[in-house]
Amino acid sequence: MEILLVHIILGVGLFLLINWIGKHSYSIGYMEISIFVKKEEAPALNFLIRVLTPIVYIIIVSTSLYYFGLDKFVWNIYLVNIYYILFRLIFNLATNRGLLLNWYRQFLYWIAIVVISYFTYEKLIKVKANILPDFTTVANELWIIILIFIFQVANNLRFSQEATQKRKDKYLKNRYHYFKKFYGQLIKDLTNNEILESIVYAIIIYEDFNRPKIARQVENMKFKVTKKPHTLGVMQVRSDKLISDIESVKLGTEIIVNAYKNYLKNQSENSSDYFDWYAKNYIISDYNVGASYNEEVNELADIIKNTFYKDTNDTLNPNSKDSKLTK
Repeated sequence: MEILLVHIILGVGLFLLINWIGKHSYSIGYMEISIFVKKEEAPALNFLIRVLTPIVYIIIVSTSLYYFGLDKFVWNIYLVNIYYILFRLIFNLATNRGLLLNWYRQFLYWIAIVVISYFTYEKLIKVKANILPDFTTVANELWIIILIFIFQVANNLRFSQEATQKRKDKYLKNRYHYFKKFYGQLIKDLTNNEILESIVYAIIIYEDFNRPKIARQVENMKFKVTKKPHTLGVMQVRSDKLISDIESVKLGTEIIVNAYKNYLKNQSENSSDYFDWYAKNYIISDYNVGASYNEEVNELADIIKNTFYKDTNDTLNPNSKDSKLTK
């Protein structure tokens, strides 16, 4: 039982470590799970990070355990990587990321991790004397050169994004219809404008992706303990009292509508061809600051508008039609 507990803790630690490595590796090609389609620039690097990192992890951990005389915890340490896989699977399903995953690729990753982990344990880690690699032979050096060559070739491969695009579209449609089912009429009544609706749904989907229900439940517990103002609910509205998701949607939508009205008041000239673009940027920036947030929510709002409101005649420019909000 003691060994099992330590292995589970090590598995969770590996999950956090790989997330940290991925977060700091975007600039060199690491692909994250995202609601936006991004070109995979370095497939070999992705494979190394996702598959070989767990292997290196159990080798380093095993070496440390041997060094401190904790040999018993090295027994079947390949199971740590299986616990890591299970924890990542549960996390992705619990945070509604299942529709975004390429399950075929994930299974390949997982099979590779399990097989290589077991082989590494049996042939290297299990025997204490074998834990350190031997680079004294020419054959080992030759194989290192070959592996580096293969890595460089594989890293220059480029794959079609069609399947990825389909998963993103499926995820977006699923989340849009889910939120419309629960909050559609409320949002429609408060915005009275389909362009504003698209902005509201963009923010809900974006915030829910980054703060899924399980994370929001933790925030609620934290609020109950600290009693300090916190961003709560599916639209992450800052509040000094505990609010439900539907209350969050109501307050968040009102913030968006008020930002739009304030923008109209501050405009002396409303005939610009780029009026909607400037208005949308103002509304999103008013909701949450940050260039990255504005850019991604803006892009998401455009996708929602073009997908679900492509036949709308609504606009944010009151001079191009009678604005329902300013009557």
